[in-house]
Amino acid sequence: MTKAERILSEVARDWKPPKQLSVSQWADEHFVLSPEYAAEAGRWSTLSFQREPLDTVSDPNIWQTVIKSCTQLLKTTVIQIGTAYVIDQDPGPILIIQPRDDDAKAFSKERIAPMIRDVPCLRGKVSESKAKKSANTIEEKWFKGGLLACTSAGSPGNLARRAIRFLFCDEEDKWVASSGNEGKPFSLALKRTATFRHRKKAIRCCSPTRPGSSIDVAYEQSDQREFYVPCPACGHVQSMMGKFRTQVRWDSKLAGREQQSKSARYHCEQCDSSWDDAARWGAIDRGQWRANAPFSGVAGFWISELYSPWKQLWEIVLDYLVKKDSQEDLITFVNTSLAENWTDPGEALEWERLLERREDYTPGVVPAGGLFLAAGVDVQREAGGRIEVEIVAFGRNRESWSVDYRILQGNPAEPMVWADLADVLNETFPTASGARLPISRMFVDSGDGTITNYVYGWVRTQDPARVTAIKGYEGGASPVGQPSQVDIKRGDGTKDAFGLKIKTVKPSHFKGELYAALKLRPPTEEEIVAGLGYPPGYCHFPKGKNYGDEHFKQLTAEQLTSRKNRKTGRIVMEWQQIRPRNEALDCRVYARAAAWDFGLDQAQEEHWRALEEQIGISKPLQPAAIPPRASRDRESAPPPGDVVVWRDAEREQGRHVGRKNWFSR
Repeated sequence: MTKAERILSEVARDWKPPKQLSVSQWADEHFVLSPEYAAEAGRWSTLSFQREPLDTVSDPNIWQTVIKSCTQLLKTTVIQIGTAYVIDQDPGPILIIQPRDDDAKAFSKERIAPMIRDVPCLRGKVSESKAKKSANTIEEKWFKGGLLACTSAGSPGNLARRAIRFLFCDEEDKWVASSGNEGKPFSLALKRTATFRHRKKAIRCCSPTRPGSSIDVAYEQSDQREFYVPCPACGHVQSMMGKFRTQVRWDSKLAGREQQSKSARYHCEQCDSSWDDAARWGAIDRGQWRANAPFSGVAGFWISELYSPWKQLWEIVLDYLVKKDSQEDLITFVNTSLAENWTDPGEALEWERLLERREDYTPGVVPAGGLFLAAGVDVQREAGGRIEVEIVAFGRNRESWSVDYRILQGNPAEPMVWADLADVLNETFPTASGARLPISRMFVDSGDGTITNYVYGWVRTQDPARVTAIKGYEGGASPVGQPSQVDIKRGDGTKDAFGLKIKTVKPSHFKGELYAALKLRPPTEEEIVAGLGYPPGYCHFPKGKNYGDEHFKQLTAEQLTSRKNRKTGRIVMEWQQIRPRNEALDCRVYARAAAWDFGLDQAQEEHWRALEEQIGISKPLQPAAIPPRASRDRESAPPPGDVVVWRDAEREQGRHVGRKNWFSR
């Protein structure tokens, strides 16, 4: 080759247009996993279910991609590789939105920075990070033809100040409802893509949360793709989404969760053949995405942990068995492993089923396993007035027994019915060992303004270590709030400042837990023989005059429903009463809250053993066994009819009051 020919060859090579690559092809050729975030660092290899979602970033016919996925499978992969592809192949301004500022900074430092360092074709294209140069910071990284910005959904200025072409949204359901006072973060950010019109891209990724959430609505508006796999035995093509409860099966008769989970297999929905992990992974390798709705420019992908090449089926099942008895843990499993919306078990329960499963222990007697008593009190004024009380025994694993349900007839404005409640409080209840248990903690609902004064007046006459007035309040992180003071205005116009400590209770927390517990099934005879007892949280009820149809209708008198908040536009969940009366539900919620306040959820085995030793003594246990608090002078209680004014004294004074009980000794 002559010198002139060599020069012409080099010029032709330099001017040759770059090879057109889809995102997945580019990733297989150029992308490198960094040790900061990858279990196995090195060259990237696209898996079967990753290819199509990745390629939507470079598909000109798709302007929006919605990924409703479990964790550690697809979401971050598409955001990260999509960003790298844009920088190298299709430069333009990029905006990555995370839920919080800390999340945005962490993503930039832990994902973007190592990626720029380790992917060879990116090194010379992104400005170097130097202390005196602002072109490469944690929040912003400039490259030829564009800018990469990482910000949070709560920063309206960063969302609205620049035009963007590529919008990557991570964990959208965790975003704030409104970015400042400027509206929904996604809508605000999407307006910034208007300049690019037909060349814009929006990638929305999140694990599911609740029906009607942002990612749920976005997926419903997409073409709703699921990954279909062929059965190794019969060839039937099927999606594994939503099939965990029906097609994943294991031997529940085996002893121990791990042994049960090791027996798990996925079963074909057509021929019922069982797949081991090798068969399942082989089917996934041959799978393909199929749309379940018409395409209109938005591609939607829904995938769960059942498709993960890094998870054996027994690990998924064991995770479920560990979490299934705790509602909060089960929500996490359903959302982040199964990639399904959590529908609260708050729909109307069948009261007849609860009636049929009543047990043959005697009301008023504490069954074996019950180690302390808590009581919930609901006060009513209609129909002459009454006070309803449920006494509940609690034991290990939050198992509970309704010991007795009392209905005390009488006008709350009169002292007689309050004297009856005092008698219940001072009563002790026999156990199988011969000991007698007192009520350790009683929560009394202060209700609306018509009865609040009477509740406060009676509670002030009782030992504050045992009796607490409460108010329902859905705010705050704790199911039971710290004690706060109320001022009491007497009938003569004088005021008793900070006259009583009360606590707030979050009813929705305990209702959700209760309704999940009421759906638990008792163990079979085979399970009992195998040494398996009642599941954690199981609720026992006796047969008795106050445990008839009406009691269980009231206990199941509410359901969890969704509604759209008019101000924020977001779907919110709230409890709705579906029957005229719900006193039994309220009393149980207050008793459970009292048990929480007493320390049930923090109890260790040493505490249970200590209580068992006490119960083994054949004599009444006195309330003094609970750490004493200064009792109030009965004569100082305000007379009925005084006006009580709410005043959050603890917050005003900046103090925090610790919860004291026998667990803290």
